[in-house]
Amino acid sequence: MDQLLTQRMLANAWYHHSTQALFNETCQRRAGHPAIVFDGTEITFGALKTRVDALSMGLMALGVGRGDVVSTLPSPTPEFAALYLATLQVGAVVNPLNLLWGVEELAGVLPRNNPRLIVTVDEYAGRDYLALLHEALPDLELGAQGARSATVPALRRMVTVSRQGRRHTGLMDFDELAVEPTAGWRSRLDGRLAEARPTDIQFMCQTSGTTGLSKSALWDHRPPLATVNFGARNMGYTPEERYMNLAPFYHNSGITALNLNLVYAGSTLILMERFDPAEALRLIERYRATSTFGFDAHFQAMRREPSFDPERFTIDKLMLAGEPRTYDLVRSMCPAGATINNLYAQTENGPLVSLGEHDCMDERLKKYTHGRPVPGVEVVIKDIDTGEPVPQGTAGEICYRSPFLFRGYHSQPEEVEKAFDDDGYFHSGDFGHLDAGYVTFLGRLGGVIKSGGENVSTVRVTNLLLERFPEAFDDVKALGVPDEYWGTMLVAFVRPAEGHSLAPTRELRAQCKGHLADYEIPRAFLPWTDAWPTTPEGKIDFKRLQRDAEEQLKPA
Repeated sequence: MDQLLTQRMLANAWYHHSTQALFNETCQRRAGHPAIVFDGTEITFGALKTRVDALSMGLMALGVGRGDVVSTLPSPTPEFAALYLATLQVGAVVNPLNLLWGVEELAGVLPRNNPRLIVTVDEYAGRDYLALLHEALPDLELGAQGARSATVPALRRMVTVSRQGRRHTGLMDFDELAVEPTAGWRSRLDGRLAEARPTDIQFMCQTSGTTGLSKSALWDHRPPLATVNFGARNMGYTPEERYMNLAPFYHNSGITALNLNLVYAGSTLILMERFDPAEALRLIERYRATSTFGFDAHFQAMRREPSFDPERFTIDKLMLAGEPRTYDLVRSMCPAGATINNLYAQTENGPLVSLGEHDCMDERLKKYTHGRPVPGVEVVIKDIDTGEPVPQGTAGEICYRSPFLFRGYHSQPEEVEKAFDDDGYFHSGDFGHLDAGYVTFLGRLGGVIKSGGENVSTVRVTNLLLERFPEAFDDVKALGVPDEYWGTMLVAFVRPAEGHSLAPTRELRAQCKGHLADYEIPRAFLPWTDAWPTTPEGKIDFKRLQRDAEEQLKPA
């Protein structure tokens, strides 16, 4: 077995080398090994390197230089995997934008990020992204000389990726971006690679935007590489893994998949154009996939798919951002002895903050916590009102500092100043506790509702209800809705288990007495019979649930 991954972990290569230096070494050592599997085709590391180099030379030919921003509206396909690596090779900054955004988000973020180049899908999931960009940038001009927009003054070119092979007037087709290697271009590219440093800004990562317009967090090479280094270590990862990607490339988990497999481990990355549970199961079976990362909704969708068969579900190493119920679900899907590591992550820490360990033998810690802070990360819990540290095991705001924190928000210094306290801790906006060294995430502070004067974690309530009604409830989602009396009223959507119906709220509340604090008992239990509504990232769409709850609770 190739010892490359082991050598890198022992030498802390994630800290001392740039992404492109690691990628080039991986391609040399693993040239004949499959790097990407997509649409029935295998791309070896040698072939991927050739493609990335040609795209790198094409970017330089367009004038893309060190520090320039390349914004993308990406599908999880080989084109954007190669573009990500090529952009880094020329010393530019990758900036994936969310395919779910509308005009308001693009019109706000693009002028602030000021890209020199925009590379976009033309159509995806029924949306026309060229029309969307024109609407977001009304002064956008496209022609033989490239792209111009007064609101994005650095913009010089737009490139399209069309899975249907369409050509668009005034836009460069992605296939035209690659340049045939020459001695001159090779020399220039080698110069860019030699100049790269792990402290260079290489990624402009959009935050979730839950409190307003998405912020643009700046990463050097260390944040994503730290995540894959500690993730590989804690999972017992090897170069022979076959990783099933479930995530979009505009999400941190998609970028993690690229770095883990193509850059750091030299393992195989299996891609599909968009998440589809039946297709995911087919690919897992066909390629005997061994590893993945997913959210609750990904695994629920696959488990509920009629074609699911545990005998053909070969995933036995995975990182999971989930609740205890999700942990149990995944454990039931995977082969016996599978490694399932819960994590807590945020964009600002690149993104991993804490992670479970594959050799932890305490199933309770694996299921109910999100592991321990990864090496170098200091976590403290602070009171959400006073900002003072709280006693061990007491819930509050999760705050942390580390050697691989983000390097600020692009063009938003005031947001950076607000996010850090005098001790240098980043305030996450997340609710949780730290007990005996283990972090437990209890939801966004926005998911901590103030009901009747008490702080209530909706994540905690969800978990408590599932433990109280293990036979009757298949799944639960607790949330808050505005209420004149309570301020925010706690309610719970319940998906009854097979063969059960939902009991009246009065009866369920009575059964909760003595098991949940009075303020943690939902004021209403509402039925839900289908799969939970989700965003394309695979997260639960709580805005949709809140609208449905408000509608059901309207006076007759």
